[in-house]
Amino acid sequence: LKLTIGPRFARAMTSHSDDVCLPEPCEQGAGATSVTATLDEALELPQETDEYRLSHEFYDAYKACKALNEKEGSEVEQADIDALVSKLKAIAHHVVRLRLFSPNEELEDISTADIKFLLVPHLLAEVTAATRDMAARVQALRHAILYWRAFAHDCERLKVAHADDLKAVDRNPEDKLDAHTKRDEKIARYRRSKELDEKVTYLFAKKREVLGDEFHWGAGGAFDEDMERELILSLLGRACAAAADNITSAEQELPLLEMMVARGGPGAGSSCEQRTPSEKPFILRIQDKAELMRIYKEMVFQCPYELPTMTLAEAANIEMEQVRERTARETDRERQANTLENERWWGGDRYGSKEEDEDVIKTYKDRDWDNWKDEHPYGSGNKRGNLG
Repeated sequence: LKLTIGPRFARAMTSHSDDVCLPEPCEQGAGATSVTATLDEALELPQETDEYRLSHEFYDAYKACKALNEKEGSEVEQADIDALVSKLKAIAHHVVRLRLFSPNEELEDISTADIKFLLVPHLLAEVTAATRDMAARVQALRHAILYWRAFAHDCERLKVAHADDLKAVDRNPEDKLDAHTKRDEKIARYRRSKELDEKVTYLFAKKREVLGDEFHWGAGGAFDEDMERELILSLLGRACAAAADNITSAEQELPLLEMMVARGGPGAGSSCEQRTPSEKPFILRIQDKAELMRIYKEMVFQCPYELPTMTLAEAANIEMEQVRERTARETDRERQANTLENERWWGGDRYGSKEEDEDVIKTYKDRDWDNWKDEHPYGSGNKRGNLG
């Protein structure tokens, strides 16, 4: 089985551990499923598996992946994860054996019935990264990063993903983005993902309405082949956007896991718990009895209450200073109020303007009160009043 190891795979190999073993590089154009198929030889499907049975196996695996993503962390069993990983690797192996994809094909040349198998590396990466075995999680994350980048390689070759997501997948972990650029990138990716999620939800609902099962891969009835192809392409674009975020998260988690392994693995105590016990406290030994009695007297004959820290004059000065500051603030506030009042009434130049304004305000207030009394006559609010 011949494979091509592109720059993404090479960096995935060198940026982490030496534990990821890949086959020898060869001619250009190998698919991501080839990489996933050669990383493990534990195959569950029989060698005579055909494309029809492979579709049924993919149906079961996709449903299991969806169920796994919807479960809480404590509800996921490691045995289920291991079984699903083995199944997806077996599917990837048979996709390669049946030669469903060719490196020379364009997206339009791939059959709608086969294009869904491009999701296998992404599903494998998602399930592998969900492992709960902390002792094996470092290796699992390294493999997951490899699967995600292999999947992005196929998406880039077939032009089914957004260029910004592919650029984020291919970014070197050492390349740091400034906060503004990172924020804009996350917002743009979130908006694309939301739009793709809405499209996928609509198409799945349409398929469930027509075929009775949203995970039944294939066209039928009102759900034609164009809608089936649009659904799978939307899933591929959404998966590539998720891969960009997942790779960033995994690369941030790996140094912490490696630090945990260096300290002895999960369950090992921290360095502060492994410190040697501290030395005994310092003890002063007094040989002279007279000196000891003097210390005892100093300890006994002490003031029974807390001594003042300042004199009465100092306390009075502090209080007087506070009074002066408060008086100055009140005087300044009153001066500002008088200034505003003078500016409003022209400093008294227009005699009677203030009184006229007060009369106008009083007139409107009285008029509003008279209107309210006309609308609410006396006794209208009584429970049994004005019934006759």
